[in-house]
Amino acid sequence: MSFEIKSAGFDDYLRKNGDGLTIDERKKVNKVGAKIYENAMQTFLDHHRSDRVYQNGTEHLADTLTHEITTGGKYEIGFSKKGKKAYIARLLNDGFDVRNQFGGPYKHVAPEDWNNFIANIGKENDARMGREMSRKAQEIINNKMHSNDTGS
Repeated sequence: MSFEIKSAGFDDYLRKNGDGLTIDERKKVNKVGAKIYENAMQTFLDHHRSDRVYQNGTEHLADTLTHEITTGGKYEIGFSKKGKKAYIARLLNDGFDVRNQFGGPYKHVAPEDWNNFIANIGKENDARMGREMSRKAQEIINNKMHSNDTGS
């Protein structure tokens, strides 16, 4: 999952307001929006946490949520390799076809709360992420303009 400002509206906003953003500034803007998504994802995972105690130090899916900022300025949120739980998130998000040694047919399993939860969390928080990212970009642009006005 990657979060980067891509909408034409925001690009127009940057063109109208001058300088645009450097990679470091883009990282700051993307981080603001991605943090909102990451917090919403963590809340969702914690809300759906089971009481099950895993053997051999295995972590719960909610404990493996992680993030990384790429060199291009994208803020990526996912599940750690160490936790070995990303496949479970994918199964819950996409649903799965049950199979066993007898074949089937069995119905497609897609837990209602989990069905497409990765995209749904993004949609639910899209407006808030956009507002905060725009606010952060405006703050950065204002600081640039202020430093140019003062001759710094």
